[in-house]
Amino acid sequence: MRISGLHAVYLAVFALIGTDCGAHAASPASQHASPDSCALEPLSKVSDACASYAELNILNDKLHPYVRNLANNTDFFSYYRLNLYNKKCPFWNDENGLCGNRACAVDTLDNEEDIPMIWRAEELSKLEGPKAHHPGRKQQQERKRPLLGELGDDVGESCVVEYDDECDERDYCVPEDESASGKGDYVSLADNLERFTGYSGEGAHQVWEAIYRENCFSKPHAAKKGAAVPGLSAPLPGFSVDQAQAALEFKHVVRERDRQQAFQSGTQLDALDFEDECLEKRVFYRVISGMHASISVHLCYDYLNQTTGEWGPNLECYKERLYGHPERISNLYFNYALVLRAVGKLRNYVQDYTFCTGDPVQDTKTKKMITVLADAIPAGDQIFDESVMFRDQTADGISLKEDFRNRFRNVSRIMDCVGCDKCRLWGKVQTAGFGTALKVLFEFGNGHEGQEKPLLRRTELVALVNTLDKISSALKALEHFKIMMQGELDGKSAAEIEKAKKFDIVWKAYKFVLWSWAELPIKIPSIILHEFYRLTDFWLGRPIRPRGWAMRFPTREEL
Repeated sequence: MRISGLHAVYLAVFALIGTDCGAHAASPASQHASPDSCALEPLSKVSDACASYAELNILNDKLHPYVRNLANNTDFFSYYRLNLYNKKCPFWNDENGLCGNRACAVDTLDNEEDIPMIWRAEELSKLEGPKAHHPGRKQQQERKRPLLGELGDDVGESCVVEYDDECDERDYCVPEDESASGKGDYVSLADNLERFTGYSGEGAHQVWEAIYRENCFSKPHAAKKGAAVPGLSAPLPGFSVDQAQAALEFKHVVRERDRQQAFQSGTQLDALDFEDECLEKRVFYRVISGMHASISVHLCYDYLNQTTGEWGPNLECYKERLYGHPERISNLYFNYALVLRAVGKLRNYVQDYTFCTGDPVQDTKTKKMITVLADAIPAGDQIFDESVMFRDQTADGISLKEDFRNRFRNVSRIMDCVGCDKCRLWGKVQTAGFGTALKVLFEFGNGHEGQEKPLLRRTELVALVNTLDKISSALKALEHFKIMMQGELDGKSAAEIEKAKKFDIVWKAYKFVLWSWAELPIKIPSIILHEFYRLTDFWLGRPIRPRGWAMRFPTREEL
C-alpha cells in the first residue's frame, strides 16, 4: 500500500497514541481483571440477533428434548452421507504432515504407548458403528433395501438413502456428491459423538487459520474523494479526510497484526474489531466463531482423561477455551438464533417433503416430529431477522453476497484438510448445517411471492437438524460449566458438585414419574381409542394409520 507523506505523519501520531493505550491496557490492574466483569447480561439482546440470552435459554430448555429426539431417534436424521476419504485437501499439500489422513492426528501425551490402545488419539478419532456405501443409480430403484442391509435390519433404508440430483448455484456449501470419483458412505451420527479425540497441534491450528482467513472479504469500489471513509463508524469531529483515512489505515495495520498473532497461537480472533464492519461481514465472522465455540464446548464437556480412562466435563479445558471470553459464548448464542430461525422457516416446506420413499409409517412419523419442532419455534423475526441483510442491490451489494457465499463454500472445502475422522465428520456436518441455514434464510424468498424455493438435499436437512442439536447441547453444557465454576468459587470440590448433579437428576426423575402417573387416566383411554381405530382400518381393508404413541424411557436431557 502506498502512503503519502501526510498520511505517514498521521500514522506516526496514531502509532504513539496506540502504544500508550496498549501500555495502559497491559497494566497489572487490567491483567488481573475478573472475567465476570464482562460477563453476558441475561436480559441483554444478543448482538445482531433479536432475542436476549435469557429468552434463548428459556427457548432451548423447551426445544432441546424435541431436537435430541429428532436427531437421534429417526433413521432419516441419524445417518449422514459424506465423502470422508476420497477428497484431498485443496489448499495445501497433505505430504507436509499437517493434515490429510488419520495418521496425522497429534498425540496429546509425550508417549501414548503407556496408555491402552482404546484411549489413544488414533483410536479416538476413528468412526464407530455400521457404514454403508452409496448405491448406484440402478440399485437406488430398490426402494425398500437400496443399501442391502449394510446398516442393520432395523434401519429404514428409504429414509437414509439420498438420491442423486444436480447442484444449485444458491448453495452455501460444497455438496458431498460433487465429485464423480467417490459417492461417499453412510455413517451413523448417533454412534459417533462429538467429543474429545486428542486431535490438536499444528495441523488443527492450520485448519482454523485457513477458516478465519476466509473472513477477509474483497474490498468494495473505492470511495470518491471527499466522501465519508468506509469502516469508520464514528469519525472524530474536526478530522480531515486524510486524517480519517490514515486512522483507518492504522486500524487495518493493528488488526492485521492481531490477526497474525491469533493465527500463530491457534486461538479465535477475539481482539479484532468487527463492530465497524457491515452487518453481513459480522454475521460471517459470528457464524465461524460460534461454530468454533460450540466445538470447544463439546470437547471440554465430553473429555477423556487419557490416564484414568474416565469421560466427563473438564473444567480446566473450559477455563482455557471459553471462560473469560464472553464474545465467544455470545457468538454461540447468535448461531443458535440463526439456525433456529432457519428451521422454523421450514415449517411449510417440509409438508411436501418425502422423508422415506419406501416406508409411509416412518415418513409420517418423521414429518410430524419436525413439524412439531418447527411450529414450536417463534415465527417471524422474534429471534433473528434475516431481511435486514443483503438489501443493497447495487453492484457492490450483489458482489458482497456472492463473495459471502463463495467464502462459506471454501470453509466447507477446508474441512477436507482435517486429519481426524470424527473431527472431519462433524466439521463437514456443521459447515453443511450452517450453509443450509444461510441458504434457507437468504434464498427462500423473504416475502417475495412466487419466487421459487431452492431444493434442499437430504444431507442438507440432516446437517441442519444435527447442527441445531449440537448448538442446543452446547448451551446445556454451558449451564453445567457455570455450576462447576460457581462451585469452585464457593470452595466446593468436584465430588460435591457431581453429587449435587446426581441428586438433581434423581429428583427430576421422581417428578417425571409422578407426573406420568397423574396423566395415566387420560392417556390410557386415548391409547385404547387409537388402537380401536387402527383395528377398524385393518378390518375394513384400509391402510392402517401409524401408531401415535410409544413406550420408552426418558433420557437425561429430557429430564
